[in-house]
Amino acid sequence: MLDNGKINSRQAGFLMFSFLMGSAILMIPSTVTSLAKQDGWLSVLIATVFGLGIVLIYTTLGLRFPKQSIIQYSEMILGKWIGKIVGLLYIWFPFHLGTLVIRNSSDYVASTALPDTPMIVISGLFLAVIAYGIRGGIETLGRVNEIILPFREPIVLLIVVLLLKDMKLGKLAPLLGDGVLPVLKGSFPVTSFPLGETVLFTMLLPNISNIRKLKKAYMFAIVLGGIFLTLSVISTLLVLGPSITSRLNFPVQSIIKVIDIADFVTNVDSFGMLLWISSNFVKIAVCYYCTAVGIAQWFRLSDYRQMVTPVGILMLIFSMTVYENNIEQSTFAATIWPFYAMPFEVLIPLFMLLVSIIRKLDGRGRGK
Repeated sequence: MLDNGKINSRQAGFLMFSFLMGSAILMIPSTVTSLAKQDGWLSVLIATVFGLGIVLIYTTLGLRFPKQSIIQYSEMILGKWIGKIVGLLYIWFPFHLGTLVIRNSSDYVASTALPDTPMIVISGLFLAVIAYGIRGGIETLGRVNEIILPFREPIVLLIVVLLLKDMKLGKLAPLLGDGVLPVLKGSFPVTSFPLGETVLFTMLLPNISNIRKLKKAYMFAIVLGGIFLTLSVISTLLVLGPSITSRLNFPVQSIIKVIDIADFVTNVDSFGMLLWISSNFVKIAVCYYCTAVGIAQWFRLSDYRQMVTPVGILMLIFSMTVYENNIEQSTFAATIWPFYAMPFEVLIPLFMLLVSIIRKLDGRGRGK
């Protein structure tokens, strides 16, 4: 069997929220401020609205085929051969995204805590732990995330509170100083990374028990994720200002290092590292799981677990070669990824939704 595990819509929404936080909360502040400067936080709010639209598209499509993933119902909607090609694309997308997040996580750990440790060792340990987790199925991931979440996010809010004395409101001025266009430009990369990447959660539909509440749960996750991402951008801008924020690879980590309360509460950046690693764990796990399950569905295998080890090895190899350095990675994320990812996130699901409506197809692949 592929995976008989079940999670409810609340657990699916929590998984999506952790997926959104992942590497995005580390990288989004520098990405949006390089385009929208002090108005970067507005870009995130606009992107959140676009993200809700994307969720509406792929959940409306998925709920027409509630017992199947996007790889399975693409054949019903588009025919066997075109559907097979589309299915292959949705195996590649989580695989590619997962390798990018693995490399980003390894770069982050190496630069902040383990500078002398070979990158392949860090990435290999990440993947070994995650491989063990996804062998337990989506139910294991959902429960582990649900346990971690109540401890993780309050610490994020505590960090913001501890930074209040170092924040200067003047660093957000002038509002819309360069007009609306830079804000809209800044919203584009945030829409694709990370909000649009949640299209991978169409793979989880067959494993969700109370699927009627799914759309509300996914939209809540997008709104909550948008709030936390906006908070991260505002915090970095208020502490560092737009000029410094736009030049840093991990500006959130930099502002955590600023925390100093009466020479008593200091050096808390290790907490930040643990927070972001736990979020990245979920994002990599979802990508890893979707790739393994997707391959099993594409080849009509009886058990996705036999794909876990080979997929992990390939992800490790690709993560070592996906880009040369952080500068290349940042450039790719800000300028190329939004255009590269948009067909996967919006165009293909929207096209399939329209075709399924025109052909009046339901989950059994025939007219209603």
